Amino acid sequence: MRVGALASPYVSPYLYESKKRSLDTEYGIRRDADGWMIGDSRIGVDSDGNIHIRNVVFPATQSLWELLTRKRVDKKLVTHADLKQYKTILEMTNAHLEGYDPEANIRISKCNKFMDVISRHFPGTRQSGVEAALRREWITYK
Repeated sequence: MRVGALASPYVSPYLYESKKRSLDTEYGIRRDADGWMIGDSRIGVDSDGNIHIRNVVFPATQSLWELLTRKRVDKKLVTHADLKQYKTILEMTNAHLEGYDPEANIRISKCNKFMDVISRHFPGTRQSGVEAALRREWITYK
């Protein structure tokens, strides 16, 4: 697969077992036997590094690739526009929801990306573990 110079440093760790520790396969891109996925959707990457999800093309930027692949996002690289694109991708693919189910609760995590990025874009998710668990039960059993 040819993904271009911009995407290559972000895609290549998926091919090497020793480099996978830096990858976010929970809220980002993951690889399976049939290709690349995010949430419940297949993705494609063209030779310019642009990301294709459900017939929508997201222009390649270092910032967007950082958000889609890294557990620890370099905040200095991330732009407001790419944060909006990332949120759109999460909502399109249900990547931020438990089991990628559109009816499910937001998957709450203690990982850096959840605390620094996701919880800030989805109101009501920045709580301590106990409060979050109680909130999720309350929402589930309304």
